[in-house]
Amino acid sequence: MDILEQFGLNKDQAVLLFSMQRSLVQADIEIEKNKSLKQKKVEWLLIWENGIEDLLSQSSNRVTLIREELAVLEKCKDVVNNCENVKTPLYLILLELSLFVPYFPMEGFKRKLYERILMNEKIANYNLRRFSKFLDIDEEFINRYKKSFKQSVRSLSGFYTKMLIGAGLGAVLIAITAGLATPFVATTVAPAGLAGAAAINAGLAALGGGAIAAGGFGIAGGISVIVGGGSIFGALSGMALGAMLENSADFALREGAKLEVIMREIILLAQRDIRFAQEMIKGQKEVIKKLEIELTDLKFSETENKKQIKNLAKAIDYLRNSLKNSEKALLENAHTN
Repeated sequence: MDILEQFGLNKDQAVLLFSMQRSLVQADIEIEKNKSLKQKKVEWLLIWENGIEDLLSQSSNRVTLIREELAVLEKCKDVVNNCENVKTPLYLILLELSLFVPYFPMEGFKRKLYERILMNEKIANYNLRRFSKFLDIDEEFINRYKKSFKQSVRSLSGFYTKMLIGAGLGAVLIAITAGLATPFVATTVAPAGLAGAAAINAGLAALGGGAIAAGGFGIAGGISVIVGGGSIFGALSGMALGAMLENSADFALREGAKLEVIMREIILLAQRDIRFAQEMIKGQKEVIKKLEIELTDLKFSETENKKQIKNLAKAIDYLRNSLKNSEKALLENAHTN
């Protein structure tokens, strides 16, 4: 469907996004002075790279990320030129770069509670500004994305409201991603054909990187990955969203918060596309209605489905709040224009 395709990156755009994310991690590794932490970061990057490359290699040809800095910039030029006047994919790429927080747990990389394996924000922000320039997007969007996402998470979730007061955005994102780290959710996100640890790592790498594999959901049109919260609309195209939300309400929290950022910062501010904003709201209402039907079905066997009912009900609340905030943003925009 058209609304879902608006959130899709083709394979070249996806390779650029993940290669830029890799570059952010590599730059962080290079300045890490603690030898033990540096080794852990190297180990994590290798696992994440393999997971992402498995995600992208949905055909017989193996897709690899770009590791040379100049080659990344050349790829960026090609992607920008091919976008021509349609800059939505570029805004989405910068959004996912701005919200990317590495070193979350994966198979083969388990963080201990006392470990502080964090990315250096100063060097990350420096590189984000560089990337925004190459993507031909004003660097002010980086801070706008981060601030807007943090505000959205705070408004959608009572639990993370307290956490956001004393923690940076990175800590909150890691906490949300950890909430998604179940084998079911991870393997649902992973492309078809993978099994075991490979499938889990491909799924976790994608979730942590802000993407959902589209190939596994039978979405036509050559889309490789869905970003920017667009996976919510996958429910209208047969994606098993309900089953995912039954296992992790935090998925709805993160994706719903991203939809708010997309609405405010990209659709209304940057592109001023009122028609598409209205389509997004219509789509969100249809998704919520579909999930409410699934929730009713679960309640017919309430004892067996107690945990799933609780998660799905919480996820629906997140999405309802996200919808209300998007409607409010559209109304405010109408009054100011």
